[in-house]
Amino acid sequence: MRAFVVGAGGAAGVTRGRTRSKDLIAPFRGVRAPREQLGDALSARRAMGLLLGPQEALSHLTAARHLGMRTPQGHAVAGPVHVTTYGGRPVRRAGVVAHRGHATCARVEVDGVRLSHPTETWLHLAASLDLDDLVVMGDGLVRRRRPDTTPEGLRAAFAAHPRLVGAQRIREALEAIRPGTDSARETLLRLLIVRAGFPEPEINGEIRDGRGVVVAHGDLVWRDARLIVEYDGDHHRTDREQWSIDIDRIGRLQALGWTVIRVDAALYARSAVLFSRLRTAFSHP
Repeated sequence: MRAFVVGAGGAAGVTRGRTRSKDLIAPFRGVRAPREQLGDALSARRAMGLLLGPQEALSHLTAARHLGMRTPQGHAVAGPVHVTTYGGRPVRRAGVVAHRGHATCARVEVDGVRLSHPTETWLHLAASLDLDDLVVMGDGLVRRRRPDTTPEGLRAAFAAHPRLVGAQRIREALEAIRPGTDSARETLLRLLIVRAGFPEPEINGEIRDGRGVVVAHGDLVWRDARLIVEYDGDHHRTDREQWSIDIDRIGRLQALGWTVIRVDAALYARSAVLFSRLRTAFSHP
């Protein structure tokens, strides 16, 4: 059973007495859902979706999670549901954070739930996120595979609403966002390195052998120095198949004269060591 609106329950064969059953919960006033969905953020979003008026949509982090956007670390998956009203007065509901939006903003529908558009969602979050989180999410929107928009699209969306809360952070983020990334850690690693004064890298650059065959896509690439820096998440260590693929790929890159620096969480935290290795690599092209 999925969540349902109490007033519409009779049409589905649910009696008023049944709506008071102990195996049902009321995630929001006027909605019932199976008790096993208690604390389930996805179910809460679907339940709220049943109550949305024609000018309302889930927004902010609520929309970001439903859209599968890259969301900042440290932000709880569960939490209040955010709803934006476009062109009208926000409706106040228990357990809901209400916002007022611009009537011209685009909306999308996913799994039957109306949501703020990914680009608008990113703009909304500028009021609550720090700069790095905003860049991570922006990079996610212009990612390498199936991007939602382009850097130009982000700039155009902001130009339409330049007085948003967090506008200065948006301007700074737009300067730092780069298309073509694959992960949040990749973005944070790039920011760390560039802010330390190293040259801007090429992102997920193709590396070809002498016959023109693509050997790899390097996370961060400096072609003049023949240097590649890659961030390895835990799956590179725990997945045997991935481990073997990495060994083969790095061996082929080294045979072509590339230096490969692999960064994990421990090395990322020891930035002085990482910077020392980078300086050595740049000094011996």
